[in-house]
Amino acid sequence: MSAMFAREHGGGEAGLDPSSLIWQDERHFRVHTRAYTDQAVFDAEMARVFSKVWVYVGHESEIPNPGDFKTAYIGTQPVIVSRADDGSVHVLVNRCVHRGAVIARETRGTVRDFTCPYHGWVFGLDGRLLAVSERNDSGGYAPDFDAPEGLHRVPKVDAYRGLIFANLDPDAVDLDTYLGRAKKTIDRKFGRSPAGRIALRGKPFVMRYQGNWKFQIENIVDAYHFLHTHKGFVALQAKYGESTGDYGAHKGGSAKAMRQIRFKGSSWALRHGHAQLENSGTADPEALLNGPHRAYYEALRDIHGEEEFAFVVGRMSGTIFPNLGLIHQQIRTWRPIAPDLTEVTIYLYDLVDAPREFNEGWMRSQERFYGPAGHGMADDVDIFARNQQGLAGSAVEWLVLERGLQTDEKLASGDIKGLPASEAPQRALWLAWKQLMARR
Repeated sequence: MSAMFAREHGGGEAGLDPSSLIWQDERHFRVHTRAYTDQAVFDAEMARVFSKVWVYVGHESEIPNPGDFKTAYIGTQPVIVSRADDGSVHVLVNRCVHRGAVIARETRGTVRDFTCPYHGWVFGLDGRLLAVSERNDSGGYAPDFDAPEGLHRVPKVDAYRGLIFANLDPDAVDLDTYLGRAKKTIDRKFGRSPAGRIALRGKPFVMRYQGNWKFQIENIVDAYHFLHTHKGFVALQAKYGESTGDYGAHKGGSAKAMRQIRFKGSSWALRHGHAQLENSGTADPEALLNGPHRAYYEALRDIHGEEEFAFVVGRMSGTIFPNLGLIHQQIRTWRPIAPDLTEVTIYLYDLVDAPREFNEGWMRSQERFYGPAGHGMADDVDIFARNQQGLAGSAVEWLVLERGLQTDEKLASGDIKGLPASEAPQRALWLAWKQLMARR
């Protein structure tokens, strides 16, 4: 914890006053730089945000069969997501109750049980303690040894359309309430599958960047940055984009044409910190219905109806606070490691029952922008590092998130609808953050 922060806020996590880090009134919405840089703030986020809300931990297609498991994180807490013999899904704290060793290091696997590598204690797929090694040997445990019941089970686990979420707070609201209108993004993304389902494809792309975890949330739903941050990619697409297929969201055209597309539709700041960019005008339904995948698009139109079909095939992206992004044909999740270090994992997925060449084309389009050979994601990672570097100084205290503030429309539901390039989606996370950080 910085000495200056301790002096101003009383010192320690217990004295943290998050209201002083958000400057909000009718004309202003500004965030203090320490919300991104201070260790005390980061520690409080792990206790007050990640330990209190629904956190994405995996997709059902990663653990289709009994015995399958994957590892994930809730903030900085490692967990195991497992499917038990009865088909139920459990989220277990990935730490032996004996001496604290991490039990599962593999990202995915199939097992009959979990055995601690330190002293050999054995746990079931549901976390129950099955065996204590050498329990009755000389010098072992007393006959009335009060053994722990097993691995700690995360108290609340639920799923929506295959997305598995976990919550460390037993008193938290149910997942359906927490997601709210954000379910529309999930429904429309997965609604591109005639079966309404997705399946994660292959191994994910994992990378780390030198910056705060909240930069990633802000970026996914930021329509304002694209033509500036990704100038090189825009130039490439303007020259060669027409020859790269019709699958990807980054279709070619002039910078002016791309700007016109990006400034259609609406942005959303949703309750609980979720956000959306929504645009039904980025696709031509008639052209799709008369194109090479006519049967596929006709099936989608019949499933969703004319009006909703335009949204399903249009461009959209969204974030589920605090650690899930849905953008193009990928699931993106991130975990905070330190105030200035974040790990991002990107999963591509197939649309179940969509034409094979359609899924292949989408995968190729993602490769053009994301991953180690992509032309775009490196730009974002560089910006995140530049942000963190700039915020390390103390001469300028406040960041300005006021674009669209005067034109945003607050609805009776509590959600806020803005113009496409409004910073309403960025403000969404900070409104939820402020509320959560104020709790003890």
